[in-house]
Amino acid sequence: MGVRWLVKLTGLLLILLLPINGAAGEKQEELAAFLQKIDRSAAEMRSMSCAFTQEKELAMFDRPVVFRGRLDLVRPDRLRWEFASPINSVLIFKGDSGMRCDGNSPPVRFDLQQDPIMRMVARQLWLWLGGEHERLAAEYHLSLAADATLLIEPKDPAVAEFVSSLTIAFNPETHQPRQVEIKEAGGDLTRLTFHDCQPDPDLDDALFSRCHDGG
Repeated sequence: MGVRWLVKLTGLLLILLLPINGAAGEKQEELAAFLQKIDRSAAEMRSMSCAFTQEKELAMFDRPVVFRGRLDLVRPDRLRWEFASPINSVLIFKGDSGMRCDGNSPPVRFDLQQDPIMRMVARQLWLWLGGEHERLAAEYHLSLAADATLLIEPKDPAVAEFVSSLTIAFNPETHQPRQVEIKEAGGDLTRLTFHDCQPDPDLDDALFSRCHDGG
């Protein structure tokens, strides 16, 4: 699981799960009203479980590479992001520790105090959990691309080296993310579609303690 993948995953999770404040620029009133709806929806959610399909369109290939997986989260400090097919890969955060697993290989455990990369990932996720919501608008340009669709562009050139923009389409009724498109600087496109989402499920703690049965 490379550094580039972790950086992109961190940015995606921060944006997907963060109650968003601080609208600015033209159409501020319309954007602010929309973000308030997203804010309220996110603030009311203690836990979440969603299946997802990820399509990766590579500039050098005609057909996208398709992955399927699941996201499980419980506030304030438990998260599991799992790719189930065609490969199995799991990233788990629980408190100050976590683990990464690839296939049936033994888990690689980490301590956030000792692992600077994973500490960076966790810091941004827990920034959201701590309620410092204004930071998103400080670090990204926000605008409405269409009805219930948010366009997010990084201000930081270092972040823009990985991601040029994210477009998030929300369900107009639940105000939860429905589809996310991530455009990379090199021309690749990642499309995440969420489905079968359960708000506030009672999730088994084992999801955040092991990658798979027996591990």
